[in-house]
Amino acid sequence: MRRTSPKIVVVGGGPGGCVVAGALASQGADVTVLERERHPRFHIGESLQPAAFDYLERHFGIGKRFAEQGFARKYGAVYLWGETRDPWSVLFDPRLEPDLPNLTEASLLAGPYEHSWNVDRAVFDKILAETAVERGAVLHENVNVTAPLLDGERVVGVAATNAAGQPVEYRADFVIDASGQSAFLGRQFKLLRQAPDLRCTATYAYFEGAGGVPGPLARHVQYVVTVPDGWVWFIPTSPTVTSVGVVLRERSRLSLERFNQILESAELPLQGATMLPGVRGEPLGFHVDWSFACERFQGPGWMMVGDSACFVDPILSGGVDFAIRGGFKAADVLTRRFGLPDADETALLADYEARVRTEFQAYLRLARYWYGNNRSVQGLFWEAAREIPHRDRYTPLRAFAYLVSGRYARDKDFAIFDGVQERNMFRNLGVDRDAVAAVLGSSSSRAARSA
Repeated sequence: MRRTSPKIVVVGGGPGGCVVAGALASQGADVTVLERERHPRFHIGESLQPAAFDYLERHFGIGKRFAEQGFARKYGAVYLWGETRDPWSVLFDPRLEPDLPNLTEASLLAGPYEHSWNVDRAVFDKILAETAVERGAVLHENVNVTAPLLDGERVVGVAATNAAGQPVEYRADFVIDASGQSAFLGRQFKLLRQAPDLRCTATYAYFEGAGGVPGPLARHVQYVVTVPDGWVWFIPTSPTVTSVGVVLRERSRLSLERFNQILESAELPLQGATMLPGVRGEPLGFHVDWSFACERFQGPGWMMVGDSACFVDPILSGGVDFAIRGGFKAADVLTRRFGLPDADETALLADYEARVRTEFQAYLRLARYWYGNNRSVQGLFWEAAREIPHRDRYTPLRAFAYLVSGRYARDKDFAIFDGVQERNMFRNLGVDRDAVAAVLGSSSSRAARSA
């Protein structure tokens, strides 16, 4: 950083915002984080990949704090999805596939197998906020950011109302939008564009006392099941609490009766479980999961991090990973921007956008690839996403496998996925290898181009 510390304002105190704030403050920047709510605050999105924790441990050394929280271990995911209704899995550690038949739950947990955590996001996000503050960032909570401050085309701060409801301005050398799906700058600058073929909503609840999948994996994996017109998640977040959600192409919240009917049809291990009250006392929560991307992720004096820039359907559980990686990328860019005397801000920001957009497009292609091969759902629900574009140097198979295994974020070269897992995924998705090779040469779909 330069001798006179730059003033950085971060809009949003979630994972992306706290990561970039903590990383920049560690380098001597004067960082202020503006959070609309107060930690700990509820947030959906509990299923994380190992890469997220790898990055946080490498840069902040806080892996032990997460391990001490009592979160549920996640060794991968089990799916009831594809041509048959036989469950299949993609596991983070390639050693688990051959070892599982000889493991008990106790020996699995005692073993050296790579895993992630399914977390209570209120606790997880609070730890990241505390880490940012410990690194030197200033956190203001209950602050509602209302508009960017402009000097010509350059963003030079934000206008807001503070916790007392008073108007206040925060001037800055640079503004980072980490406001999540609120997409503060994307909406202000009218940059937000939806992916029309991936418009879904999620109705969800939390249960006490649910079971798990058969065998040693039990409550130590994410469980995903297709149902008519959508899919259901089952995510243990602690030894006794489970997040359960229904994702459909419907714009309204499900009734409690219909929600329960769908869960019953999915045959989840909920026998004897009790539905917990929601955040505001109601039994069901509701979230809009419409995939989108902004036309630009950066400009003079500003950049976007995480969901504020782009969001992809939650089937791949990559949102928090994406925000954390983006936060560290943004911190690297701004460290160079303010630390090098001849740094070209325009070029640095353009490079940042190119890297983030490449990852987003990979997620988008993989979501469409995944849905396009859902052979178990009747009707036309998945037809809109059947044709997937393939423009980059890696195939959707490799990218998908790395996303769900937790290796994607750690391997810049997209090395070939373990052969056994690769064959299993092709077989269980009902994909013909020769047909996939042919598809690699096909043109982009109209829906893909629109995003």
